[in-house]
Amino acid sequence: MPMRIAYVLPGPLSLRHPGGAKELQRRQEILQGWAAPGTTVVVRQVTEGPPSIESAYEEYLSLAQTAGLLQQLQGEGFDAAVIGCFGDPCLDALYEVTEQLVVVGPGDASFHLAAMVGESFGVVTVDDGIVGPIRRQVAGSGLADRLAGVAVVETPVLEMSDDVGELVGRACAGARQLVDRGADTIVLGCMSMAFLDLGPLIEAEVGVPVVNPVQAGLMTAEGRARFGLRHSKRAYPLPRKVAAGASLADLYVRA
Repeated sequence: MPMRIAYVLPGPLSLRHPGGAKELQRRQEILQGWAAPGTTVVVRQVTEGPPSIESAYEEYLSLAQTAGLLQQLQGEGFDAAVIGCFGDPCLDALYEVTEQLVVVGPGDASFHLAAMVGESFGVVTVDDGIVGPIRRQVAGSGLADRLAGVAVVETPVLEMSDDVGELVGRACAGARQLVDRGADTIVLGCMSMAFLDLGPLIEAEVGVPVVNPVQAGLMTAEGRARFGLRHSKRAYPLPRKVAAGASLADLYVRA
């Protein structure tokens, strides 16, 4: 079934990434290569906000722009959108402001997929500033008792591609620590890391399945869109003022 899916970057990544706009094109080509036949994937990014999200504060900064872009995509008739950040920033609010559009958080999708293929999963992520938000994110997914731990590679998001060999070594070391703590599945806890396709390398090194959040988000978006499984509007109702006719911009007033 033909469908259109948008991969939505909740920050203007290309303004700070060493690859600039070429990085967006690279990611779109990877997504298209991983997509099912008949699926068209496009990368969209917001025009302002944090170029990379490495803290809870930056997650909240991304909300208004991302919500507006999702409403635009919904109006353009897209079938689904994958949020381009492992932290699923403000996912509950994004559910509230969309109705027809299938919206997928890749972190949440990855946790549930990991719980399907193993008993206990560990997350390899960027740095210590993300550990707390990821633990809260896992708890929000209802899978806190399946989390073996979180390991970090101590590499900023915008520097992921500087020395891939060094990054692979750090990621493998973190994954081994998590396996020693009981993890039988590893989740890559960063979309930039996932776009470097480190999963097969880590899996060969530590011998357990590795969930790539880009793939998890994409396959979840395709499956839900195919079967029309949108988020429940009883759980995530449209904001009352918006339902009464206000725009999202109307909800924010400046003195």
